[in-house]
Amino acid sequence: MPFISPVDVQLDEDERTMVQPDVLIVCDLNRLKNFRVFGAPEFLVEVLSPSTRKKDMQLKLYKYRRAGVQEYWMIDPEKETIVVLTQEHWDAPVIYGLKDTVPVGIWNGACKVDFSEIWDKFELLMRTAHLR
Repeated sequence: MPFISPVDVQLDEDERTMVQPDVLIVCDLNRLKNFRVFGAPEFLVEVLSPSTRKKDMQLKLYKYRRAGVQEYWMIDPEKETIVVLTQEHWDAPVIYGLKDTVPVGIWNGACKVDFSEIWDKFELLMRTAHLR
């Protein structure tokens, strides 16, 4: 089941690690309770911004890996890249461009996101955000 922010995700059992990823997919629906996700979602996406870049690339990366997230994408509009990390390859990320087709690893590549189809809209949104 896909979700977009804001959705609270409690990564641990002691209620100390609550995050709100930009996009997430939960395959185990037993993790959904009271409009929250308890435990690691299978798939997470964070869109990096100047105010969240360091947190998303360091702290959240560490927490997601430790919690057992299977796949984590960091979309970097500034560098026009998508960094894809998976449980099998946390130490060897794959980097795509924002006009590439990116396979979703949790579905063994059977699902792909063609960023070239959404690039123009994404670029417009980013320009509009910078104008404010």
